Amino acid sequence: MTERPPSPPSPDLQSPTPIESDDAEASPADPIVVTTTQLATTLEEWLGHPPDEDLLETLLLELDRRDFLECAGVTRDGDYRWNVTETPERVGDAIAEVVVSALCSD
Repeated sequence: MTERPPSPPSPDLQSPTPIESDDAEASPADPIVVTTTQLATTLEEWLGHPPDEDLLETLLLELDRRDFLECAGVTRDGDYRWNVTETPERVGDAIAEVVVSALCSD
């Protein structure tokens, strides 16, 4: 009987981190990483209506292209993982810039 070589180790895939924006113990260095599905669930809880996940994912991909958030990988199920740690600040800065430009152009 021939001996088989040992199987390679499984890749170290992290499970998605739940959304915890009010966690007082989280340090600024701790990234907030969520999946598209987790974001959709949170939006449904906030709005009382489920978002279109395909549209949400398209929006998230566009935000990633414009450096408002970062794609942190993909889960085993093929769900994108998003690092949204600095997203509110980046989006807020972009909105503020547009508002200031609009006010200064008048």
